[in-house]
Amino acid sequence: MKAMISFFAGMLLIANTMGQDNQRLAHPESVISDGELLYVTNVGKPLDPMAADGNGYISRLSLDGKVLDSTITDIKLNAPKGTAIIRGVLYVADIDRIVGIQLSSGKKIADIKLGHSIKFANDLAVKDDFTLYVSATDVGKIVEVNIRTGMKKIVTDVKGVNGLHYDKATKKLYTCSFDFNNLQGGEIGVVAWNGSVPSYSKIADINGAFDGIALLDSNTLIVSDWVAMDKPAGIIQKIDLTTKKATKLEIPAINGPADLYLDRNERKLFIPVMIDSKILIQQL
Repeated sequence: MKAMISFFAGMLLIANTMGQDNQRLAHPESVISDGELLYVTNVGKPLDPMAADGNGYISRLSLDGKVLDSTITDIKLNAPKGTAIIRGVLYVADIDRIVGIQLSSGKKIADIKLGHSIKFANDLAVKDDFTLYVSATDVGKIVEVNIRTGMKKIVTDVKGVNGLHYDKATKKLYTCSFDFNNLQGGEIGVVAWNGSVPSYSKIADINGAFDGIALLDSNTLIVSDWVAMDKPAGIIQKIDLTTKKATKLEIPAINGPADLYLDRNERKLFIPVMIDSKILIQQL
């Protein structure tokens, strides 16, 4: 935990100025779309993803990356990160809870405490209209949450679990992890169920500082990898699930690629550049 706090404190010294088109973003962590607009979580300034400081917010952007509204709600958020949308409600992981915000009104309709000593709720993935998976990076657990009843249960342990993507077709939960003490210690994995019993397995011998993850097609994962903390070195990789090989996308180095969103129909990536406070849009 101390290493995690020291890491983010150190990043304040290397943060660059914000991009012109995204000048109202402040350390964006996650981006998602309802098909018409983008919604971006901002950890806020300073960059402290574990602080209950009330300075986090959610921005609304056009699909070409222009900021339309700096914040969509007056709900007090701390360090909002991963997102999911179910039936017009934006669900947000915020340190130790999941907050549900009605997109049409900005009103809070859910506030679910996660428990289990969680202080770094990170990404969200939708199982169905009633169920979310949340990654708890600090305690290395994936938690299943019923958003109607608030009931929670541990799915499995994954050290440093960060990004999540649930594939409804195969009923598999893809994961990637980030090890703050060893940037080459993160891995790509999958949780599969034998009946009601979940089982985690590593997908391949591919390591890095992984953050966002998405499924491009039935055979290809997309993952973001920070690579380094002290310079723009982040990359986006395609993982072939058959050959277990990784291929780096030919794009410039990214200064902290976080929880990306993939538009599969348009084959377009929306990548939060966390340190530079920008959103990068990349055509695949």
